[in-house]
Amino acid sequence: MNRMTRQLFPLFLLTALAACQGTGGGRTVEITVEGAGGRTVHFNRFQANRPMPVDSVKLDGDGHGVLHIPPMPLDFYQLTLGDDKVIIALDSNESVTVDASLGLLSMPKKVSGSPNSEALHAFYKDSREFDENRDELRAAMSSGGDTAVIRRLNDLNASFYQRCKDFAAEHASSPAALAALGKLDMQRELGLFKQVRDSLRKTMVRSSFYTMMRDQVDRLEQQELVLKMQEEEMKRLSNIVPAGGPAPEIRQKTPDGGTFALSQLRGKVVLIDFWASWCRPCRIENPNVKKVYAKYKSKGFEILGVSLDRDEGAWVKAIKDDGLPWKHVSDLGFWQNAAAQEYGVQSIPFTVLVDRDGNIIEKGLRAHELDAKLAEILGS
Repeated sequence: MNRMTRQLFPLFLLTALAACQGTGGGRTVEITVEGAGGRTVHFNRFQANRPMPVDSVKLDGDGHGVLHIPPMPLDFYQLTLGDDKVIIALDSNESVTVDASLGLLSMPKKVSGSPNSEALHAFYKDSREFDENRDELRAAMSSGGDTAVIRRLNDLNASFYQRCKDFAAEHASSPAALAALGKLDMQRELGLFKQVRDSLRKTMVRSSFYTMMRDQVDRLEQQELVLKMQEEEMKRLSNIVPAGGPAPEIRQKTPDGGTFALSQLRGKVVLIDFWASWCRPCRIENPNVKKVYAKYKSKGFEILGVSLDRDEGAWVKAIKDDGLPWKHVSDLGFWQNAAAQEYGVQSIPFTVLVDRDGNIIEKGLRAHELDAKLAEILGS
């Protein structure tokens, strides 16, 4: 199984937000928006990642207003003034003060009183500075920048990536960590994603932003577990018949109804070729194997084809159609073929190269690799 392609936790929701019943209660949101006197600011919570109104306040002549917000769980919330929006992160005990200018609500001059919101906007500020520096370097590269510019860009990317990791780890129990994770490769940093997931499970479990991140991490964690189990199984199967050890005996029926054994080829270098008539990759590989066989047969090379067919007619026909001149055996057991089971075969085509004394030289050689190995052993 190939490792999964690169995965990034999608920040499109938080990015959009940063551009996200009843009034009165235990915390306040104090906001001043320069140039917005008489305008109305709305406070929204999120349901299924969509903003839902909670309260609003009309700003006084100085652009100042106070919202009294009922206790709600740790999560992202949104302040809006027309199309201008800013995200804050609050728990049920936090109050926050926001100082901004009209048209620049998403980039407030100051956010204070709420550690979660302060951390979030510190990260947003750092991220904006990174974007500006990166864009400058990219522009320099497009106008003929030298290797020094490329090196500076690489160093900038690496430095910011590390800062995102450090920030997420430091604020693992805060919603602000999700903003930093959005800049990271989930597969590469799965341990960190799991750390944040487990920390927020205690503080933010009802948030739709958290559940989206949790589900993605859970899926990748399960994929990693499956991959690890597969790798361990492949290692176990590989150790069943290790290179350097004796090749287990194979004794099965031939197409003409007789029997043939691997040990009858002792004294020759033998390729045990596990294949089947229904295996398209096997059939495609056969012409290449025939060329190798023709090249080395006179030098003491032989092939024993072990078919995983269950239909005798199809097996015999494939041998004839492909013109395979070497020895063939099968017990017509399909994937339960006794030899395939003993050799730990999990996919075909699968080959095992055996020396003159019946010991395994190497496994999994395809035709071009086989040619090189036989040239080494038998001479070209």
